[in-house]
Amino acid sequence: MTNVTAPIADSTWAIITYEEAWKSYINSYVIKQKDTFVVIDSHLRKHRDYFQQALAEIGAVPGKIDYVYFTHRGADRIGNADMFPSRNNWIHLDDYYELDDFSQTLFGHTFTGNGGDLPFLKFRQLGFHTEGSVAFFDPNSKVCFVGDHLRFTEMPLGAIVGREDEAREAYKRRIEEWAAQETERAGTYAEGLEILLNWPIEYLATGHGPILAGEIAPFLQELISMIRRQA
Repeated sequence: MTNVTAPIADSTWAIITYEEAWKSYINSYVIKQKDTFVVIDSHLRKHRDYFQQALAEIGAVPGKIDYVYFTHRGADRIGNADMFPSRNNWIHLDDYYELDDFSQTLFGHTFTGNGGDLPFLKFRQLGFHTEGSVAFFDPNSKVCFVGDHLRFTEMPLGAIVGREDEAREAYKRRIEEWAAQETERAGTYAEGLEILLNWPIEYLATGHGPILAGEIAPFLQELISMIRRQA
């Protein structure tokens, strides 16, 4: 499977592209809110053709997208930010400061602080992957868009949306090995997972690979416990 567009929950879709050089999938998301659309992240520039096609198939055409939120400043997140009017593009101020002068012109809005409410979504700053990396939460669908704080790189898509037990187990093994090697950094990562537990998440929309549905809090708690045992 290369590129795919799949529904997650009511009026919420994942747009997923495959990056051969990374051997990994890259995810972005679309939410329909009454007569407008919200887009989260925008893939690499090289994936523009499919990204545009998927948006059109969903119905998120120019003029109907009012908010484009970015989980962080990575090239696979902001690669197509120029597709949208700058007034629609939002990024955390801590990441905005790290962009070059031209890239800053693509963003008409910044938000700041460690958490709060934005139009349609809530956010919390995780500050691990980049200074301004954030997670977004849709209180209507209970979907959490976690960006690269949790990513299933180099893993198959499986059912795309589901329990994905194999992906969960593989991720736990990976985190356990990493935490043993980088205890302090892993502790900072665990703090971000603890922040996510404050939301009643039913779907975990990751930055790369399959999307988890069901028993999200127990999964996050397992990861936290594994990391804390290494401290």
